[in-house]
Amino acid sequence: MNRLECSTLFITRFTLEAATALSISTGNPDGVFDTALVRDANGLPALPGSSLAGVLRHLWIETHGNDESAADNLFGYQKRKDGEASRLLVSWGALLDSQGQPAEGLITDQQRLEDELYKAVLDQQDTPVYRDRVRLTHRGAAADKAKFDRAVLPAGHRFAVEIKLWAASPEAGQLEWDALLSLLRHPAFRLGGSTRAGLGKMMLVELHQGCFDLKKAEQREQYYRLGHGLADTQALKKTEIQPPATSDWLSGELMLSAKGLWRIGQGKDSLHRQNEKPADLLPKLEECIIWKNGQGQRQLKMPLVPASSVKGALAHRLAFHYRRHAGLWNCEDTVLNDDRPEALHSLLGWIKNDSSREETGQAGALILDDIHITLDQVQVAHLMHNAIDRFTGGVRNRMLFDEESLLGGELAIPVAMKKSELKNAGAKVRKALKDTLDDLCEGRLAIGSKTSTGNGYFTGQLTGPLADWLNQADNTDSNEEAA
Repeated sequence: MNRLECSTLFITRFTLEAATALSISTGNPDGVFDTALVRDANGLPALPGSSLAGVLRHLWIETHGNDESAADNLFGYQKRKDGEASRLLVSWGALLDSQGQPAEGLITDQQRLEDELYKAVLDQQDTPVYRDRVRLTHRGAAADKAKFDRAVLPAGHRFAVEIKLWAASPEAGQLEWDALLSLLRHPAFRLGGSTRAGLGKMMLVELHQGCFDLKKAEQREQYYRLGHGLADTQALKKTEIQPPATSDWLSGELMLSAKGLWRIGQGKDSLHRQNEKPADLLPKLEECIIWKNGQGQRQLKMPLVPASSVKGALAHRLAFHYRRHAGLWNCEDTVLNDDRPEALHSLLGWIKNDSSREETGQAGALILDDIHITLDQVQVAHLMHNAIDRFTGGVRNRMLFDEESLLGGELAIPVAMKKSELKNAGAKVRKALKDTLDDLCEGRLAIGSKTSTGNGYFTGQLTGPLADWLNQADNTDSNEEAA
């Protein structure tokens, strides 16, 4: 459908919140860190319209039977000399200040840039919040040349966005418009990088929408009276959006209780030793934005549980259980290499430079989210360590160090999985996933640091539709084997 044939305009203005830390990168290092965040003319982080439109297009194709022609009709296309402009117009996402007002255009009022949230993210240009990452081998050690970092915008920041859709008539475009808005509540609606490692989960906070048939003078006048700002919603109707009904994704939640001490990552700030030298080993802390009554406040020193730490442990145990179910044993006749079994690629994804495949890479079907916990949920333990000389049994000189770890606590880690990918992977992969999650929930798989000395063990269970589906599939497989 050509845009010149369209006379009806659907419009929505909505607010998105980064439920987990967000990392939309420029693609270039800044000379110190491996990535730098996309920022607007004010130096504030922003959501590029192309990123949002690209994710919506991908989700549209997925929820409409992988029919790219339907996406071309909505999002436009260019194929050699043939092409058509998009009927969908997506604005950049403008960062909200602590009062819930978006940063539109060039801000010349320096006092506004002194807002608590704006000042913090402007300071992060020189001292960014970042995540240290490292790829582990099957031995649990760091792989060679696999250390990197990723700059992130702390969770809780909000953005104002506008989307417009041109249609031939209100009746012709309503179903298409409703289906598009439902994608904002899709389980896989995530922006930026490392979305399969806990980053980029976006939550729809509030949405206002309207429809204007520009052939009618009255509605044309209503549209003209609509303000141009992303926060101008007086002429629009507040609407509750439901997730897509045909979603192929199953959600769940890992409810874990710590059995003892645990620590994930290496932080810089102590949780309780303010006037003394901080411990040598510290838990990872990261700030988070909390919103109350439309106002945002920074919450500092929030203990962080990165999804990458949990998913890394799960990935290695998954490889073990899959090889066990598939009968792939490391013996004299067959020596297993460090590569992940190819059958797990659909679940965990694979990268472009993987020489074992001809495809260009694909994101995995399993998603875990970062979570923050409050200090009232855990206790802080301060431990002293020293290295013992193996020959004399005495303390080695200058080898005394201390550690700050967390004791106890409850973790609720959101999980989502694309059901069809796991079905295509086969029963052995499904069994391996269930066995791996059972290991984590029954205290046989530790996460975090110092796991060889008893730290990082949890007990709990997986709840939600994903757990029900895995249990049902496991029972079906057992009945088929018995028969």
